[in-house]
Amino acid sequence: MTLHSITNQGRSAAGARATAISPVAFVLLFGLFEVATLAAFGWLDGIELPLPRLLLPAAAFLCYVAAGLGATRGPAAPLVLLWGVGILARLVLLPLAPELSDDIYRYLWDGHVLREGVNPYAHPPGHEALAAIRTEWHGEINHPHVSTIYPPLAQVLFGLVNLAGGTILAAKLVWLCFDLGCAVLLQGIAARTGRNPARVLVWYLWSPLLIVETAWSAHFDAVGLFFLTAVIRVAAWKRPTALGAVLGLAALVKFAPTAALPPLARRYGLRTLVAFIAVCAILYLPFAGAGVSALTAGLRTYARHWSANEGAFSLVLHLAGDPVRARVAVSVLVLAVAGYATWRRFSVERALLWILGAGLLLSPTVHPWYVLWVLPMAALRGHAPFLLAGGLAFLGYWGLAGYEATGVWPQPGWNRAAMWLPVWGLLLWRLAPSRTTTPDPEREEPGREEGHEGE
Repeated sequence: MTLHSITNQGRSAAGARATAISPVAFVLLFGLFEVATLAAFGWLDGIELPLPRLLLPAAAFLCYVAAGLGATRGPAAPLVLLWGVGILARLVLLPLAPELSDDIYRYLWDGHVLREGVNPYAHPPGHEALAAIRTEWHGEINHPHVSTIYPPLAQVLFGLVNLAGGTILAAKLVWLCFDLGCAVLLQGIAARTGRNPARVLVWYLWSPLLIVETAWSAHFDAVGLFFLTAVIRVAAWKRPTALGAVLGLAALVKFAPTAALPPLARRYGLRTLVAFIAVCAILYLPFAGAGVSALTAGLRTYARHWSANEGAFSLVLHLAGDPVRARVAVSVLVLAVAGYATWRRFSVERALLWILGAGLLLSPTVHPWYVLWVLPMAALRGHAPFLLAGGLAFLGYWGLAGYEATGVWPQPGWNRAAMWLPVWGLLLWRLAPSRTTTPDPEREEPGREEGHEGE
């Protein structure tokens, strides 16, 4: 062998190593770009909303997509680096006071009331019966005339935050523990089912919407995501009682996961249903003294009167001609999806994706953080339509500056169209019959066991 050939072989080997390293560097580079744009979005509060400030989360989402595609198609990046970027993005926003939403003050109030020995369902924050325990930030609570809508497990967590200091930072730290715990569960599920953990971690841990809503806005939805993901994990153990109990915990953070009970009860049996009911009853019992009317007052007000960022609901409302009939119609449609999932014996992962996804697509109220409820399943499956919804959800903040100036939230029709038409278009394209020639995780055979269902 000549020196020239040895040199050429060495260059080829070096080139091969560079090629192997390059995709990993690509993913990490876009991850750092995402961190930088999210930091600018949070810290540069002098930039005007909606434009040009909303261009920053748009840029972060593009970096996220590039990183996700890189993690999907290239060699797996070291998981410790993916965790490092995800945690860094959260730490950058953690010190900031919430600006996009004031929901945190309702959480803190419910926890404060609970610690004072008052049932948080008994009175709305503005009620005179609570005047003696008002805090200096009481005026920050939104809709003080409406009773709390949050279920009992949420109330318990709000109480724990109060015990931990009752500050915004304390709340964020608690929510972030559940957020990162969800990522741990997703990594384990991916490894167990033969999926690429790096891809799943990027789609979940680097989600700009998740980072902003949890680390900056202090929304507690990450708690629900943890329990949803735990449902998927527990399903692999084939323990129906534990499955029903964990689903009950998820539903007592926010009620939406309740819609997944029928397909899970059919697939795993009566013990799942009994455990779900038992957990709900046990956690509601300490608050039952307020009475059924008080327990449901806030939720009934929300269901009747709230609307924001609605997508297909606008069309249903136009056809129905009446808000009440329209809300009943979309509820029936979501139940129909749940019924189909029950009949077809969808897996837990698939049932949660489609039932919660149908709720988002049809709901009259879709605040940006609501989109997070499909994120764990979308990350596992690489589900492009719902991942896209997480990027377009930032358009839900388009009217924030107008609302702060006038008290009225402007929401032009083009804004809702921009939020939802791309999602619907991608969803319909994905489900088109012409695309079923290759295995499609959305068309799982009835009775198939839990396993690798993602793309």
